[in-house]
Parts: sequence; C-alpha cells; structure tokens
Amino acid sequence: MKSKLTLRLDEGVKERAKRLAEERGTSVSKIVEDYFRLLLRDSSGVPSSVGGSNKDVSEEEGATEKRATEERAQLLSPRVRKLKEKLGKPAPDVDMDEDTRRWVEAAAKKHA
Repeated sequence: MKSKLTLRLDEGVKERAKRLAEERGTSVSKIVEDYFRLLLRDSSGVPSSVGGSNKDVSEEEGATEKRATEERAQLLSPRVRKLKEKLGKPAPDVDMDEDTRRWVEAAAKKHA
C-alpha cells in the first residue's frame, strides 16, 4: 500500500530531480523510494524487514531474493532495462579454454 510523504527541498535540487526522473523515464517519488530502499538494506545487501511474519524461513528468503532482484532491475535506466530484456537469460555453461574462461570472469566482474 502506498502512502503520501511531503518533502521540502531546495528549488534547484527539486528541478534537477525532476529532470533526472524524466531522463530515466520514472518519477521523483520512485527515485526517492528506491533511494530509501537502498539505505534500508543491511550489510549483506538484503532489504531490512519491517515487522515479523509466520512464513517458512526458506519461503521468506526466496520472496526476499525475488524482491531484491526486482528492486535492482527497477534501478536500471529504461534504456538498460530494454537492452537486458533483449539479451535474455545468460547462456548455459559452455566449454571454454582456461584463457577464455578467465577473460569472461574478468569481464563479468568488471561490469557487474
């Protein structure tokens, strides 16, 4: 459930935030919400929960992981999101020689 929050910002900051939101194809509210989600993560990168639940732990971890993945996807710009959709899922394991495997791992680490 969404609720309203009023923020007081310097006029220049407000205008820059509006331009940023427009460039990203989103709203200032969504940018602020995403920023708070990032701030509320614990050191492991998992969003902090607010309140308890009686769910099974593994089920809750799966749901948390799915939400975290969805949140990371929302942080991507619309252009990068479209590119990711076009690329699809990663290729299955492929036999590579050692040099190629190291190159792929280094590239993945660099661009992660």
